[in-house]
Amino acid sequence: MQSLKIAVFILVLPLTVIFGDDHDINVNGTVYRDGADIPLQGANVIFVNKSGEEYGASTDVNGEYSISSVPSGSYKVTISFIGYDDYQKSVLIEIGKRYKIDAVLSIEPILMAKLEIISEVDAPYQDLPGAATVLDMQTLKLVNPIGTQEMLEYVPGVNAFADDGIGNSRISIGIRGLNPRRSSRVLILEDGIPIQPALYVYPNMYYNPPADRIDQIEVIKGSGTILYGPQTMGGVINYFTRRPRSDYGGILKFTGGENRYRSLFAEIGGWGNDKYKPELQLLYKKGDGFRHNNGFEQVNGTLKLNVRGSSTKNTYMKLNFNYENSNATYTGLTQWSFDNDPRFNPKEDDNFTVYRSAFDLIQSEKLSSSLSKNTTVFASYFDRRWWRENDVFIKSSDLGLESPDAQPYYSPFDLVRVGNDKDNFGILRTFYVLGLERSYKMQHQTFGHPSKMEIGWRIYWERFIDDRKTGFTSDSVFATDAREGVYFRGSGDSLEILGTSHHYETMALSGFLSESIDLGSWSLRPGVRLELFEQERVDRMQGSIYQDKTIFVLLPGMAFSKSIAGMNLFGGVHRGFTPPSSGALKILNFGENLDNSGLDLDAEKSWNKELGIRGTLSLIEYEFAGFHIDIENLVAAGRGTAFKNLGKVTSQGVEARMGITLSQISLLLPDVNVSYAFLSTEVKDATIISNVSGSFGSEISIKGNELPYSPNHTLTAGLEFKPVTNLRLRTDFRFVSKSYTDFENIEIFDQIGVTGPIPEYSILNVSGSYQFNKSFKVFFSGKNITDEVYIGSRLHSNPGQKEANISSGIIPGPRRQVNLGLEYSF
Repeated sequence: MQSLKIAVFILVLPLTVIFGDDHDINVNGTVYRDGADIPLQGANVIFVNKSGEEYGASTDVNGEYSISSVPSGSYKVTISFIGYDDYQKSVLIEIGKRYKIDAVLSIEPILMAKLEIISEVDAPYQDLPGAATVLDMQTLKLVNPIGTQEMLEYVPGVNAFADDGIGNSRISIGIRGLNPRRSSRVLILEDGIPIQPALYVYPNMYYNPPADRIDQIEVIKGSGTILYGPQTMGGVINYFTRRPRSDYGGILKFTGGENRYRSLFAEIGGWGNDKYKPELQLLYKKGDGFRHNNGFEQVNGTLKLNVRGSSTKNTYMKLNFNYENSNATYTGLTQWSFDNDPRFNPKEDDNFTVYRSAFDLIQSEKLSSSLSKNTTVFASYFDRRWWRENDVFIKSSDLGLESPDAQPYYSPFDLVRVGNDKDNFGILRTFYVLGLERSYKMQHQTFGHPSKMEIGWRIYWERFIDDRKTGFTSDSVFATDAREGVYFRGSGDSLEILGTSHHYETMALSGFLSESIDLGSWSLRPGVRLELFEQERVDRMQGSIYQDKTIFVLLPGMAFSKSIAGMNLFGGVHRGFTPPSSGALKILNFGENLDNSGLDLDAEKSWNKELGIRGTLSLIEYEFAGFHIDIENLVAAGRGTAFKNLGKVTSQGVEARMGITLSQISLLLPDVNVSYAFLSTEVKDATIISNVSGSFGSEISIKGNELPYSPNHTLTAGLEFKPVTNLRLRTDFRFVSKSYTDFENIEIFDQIGVTGPIPEYSILNVSGSYQFNKSFKVFFSGKNITDEVYIGSRLHSNPGQKEANISSGIIPGPRRQVNLGLEYSF
């Protein structure tokens, strides 16, 4: 814990050099909803003077805001909240006076409710009957993240592990102890619409929207997850992107930094009329990555159109495309490579390309004063081509030789994982998705008590083509840089199968019903979700064998919230569920005999319980939650683990989040933000095939062991302050305790990097911005500024599969990345 003490000292040190301006004025106020004494949390408050200088804040859980260090002068005040008309006012700020500016916002005739899942006008955050976190626009802009995984680490209960290069497009996060690999146990949405390649058969996150175009991140971990599905065990993440602006304007943002990182983001909108409001966003990003041969290039574009058909009907459309080309590789590090050259990556020819296009349509219609309808149509096409050279081990002393001899994994020498310089293979996957969802919200009375009911259904179809080819060049010879391949060669008795080809298809019908009953200080929220789906698989390399399975499941939930002395007590219980798929397990290499198993895998199910409290005490905003998850039939989280459904597993812990606005006491003090999670996981009853010397190959009980990738402690602490006008600074410290990487909880570090825990580590980030005027802003960010070298994960390794071409070894954590940028607004 010495590193924790040092980091705390570093965080506190800046307090000694912060100075304020005695002539600056503080402005505060409260923002309410029209027609009711209900404060609005998360409203944006912006003061702009004649020079274009901006001063802003967001309202807290009580709808209150406070802006420090406001110089005297004339200002235009704009207060906005999604789903409400803007409040605008001109004010004159004079020295020696106190200013309290309250605002009452009126609801717009049509709400874009489905763009967000938490901060809806009919579901205030403070009344949510479950643990939740909202990362607002101001925090995102100040931190200036390279990718969304960095921001999700600010949420208590979210565990993130290194999996990708600097592009951060393939995130690996778990919630409350669940498998983090490729985020397959988390439901991820953009503007309320699922974005995973295939929700049921392959939910792995091989596409992640760039952080540059995200305005808010929302995370739900309680019983509210049953509204979204099908994954309801871990939680729901929603990336919120704002709808097109009303007035003509735009943004041009350039960022450059270490590792030849550069990014250009452009946005323009508001050139339509009162009925049609378009907006266009373009992003180009490129860099060399944190390791050798780890470069990437990305182009992302979005066209938005908001159509206001009438005072009761609104249609929002979004068209997005994304292209990525990177030198992504599965070739991790051996222990020798990690100790001597953690940036080492010899794979010049490995290549990963992605193309994704998506279309979303969201139509909101107010049918009456108490009833509204929301219709969503979404479609996406996703194609990824991953060509990887086959790996071998060589002696470290042979590095640089023209033709080094391959070594077995049990060689007594120091080993290095490299390409075999002979051949490669391609993992080629294509996804098609179509969906139609309709929901209704109705205000009514339940036994004389005000109630809100939400009911909806979704029809969903997905097709997944999963091919593996052995690489051949145009001259029909093996090569490390081949981009074409074959499934087989020869014919008749000499036929040799070199690849695989599986086609999957899912047709699903889901529905949900949720009722929120207001009993005064109490609020009850019962709900239920149903999932009915059929999964099919055809193995084209085995005589087109056809397999299918139909599943129907009901997922009930009950939650409550109660107001107590200005606090909100909340809790609930719900049924967690993860769709079964031997296809998905095969893709993750969970097992060796999946072709003969059919689609008879039992579903992962759980009972999720939660109890917490949130509120505001003077300058302190807080949320504490305890949780307990009983999981049945958990599929192994370690890559390549034997094909068995585990028995009983539990995950429990405590999560805490706190914000302290010390700047309201004195400009010499910063605002403090802390999130902490304690996690305890345990296997209650399960057996696997041992990979430990002495019991290798035998079936053993792992009762009492911890789940992989479930650290006991995670802490993120940040200081945010404004020492002078228009300057904002922030520093964040993150600590993650030790975690195991396999179910046997192996403590020994082997020489090839496959076994052993992830030791505890801590990193320090800094960021800041300076607003020159209304149009120009400069910003900087420093990630891992002390350039700590640490093990990020062994996500693609299995202690029972030690060959160089199967397990990848050590994936190092992200290294230092210092960026500087300029933003122009008009």
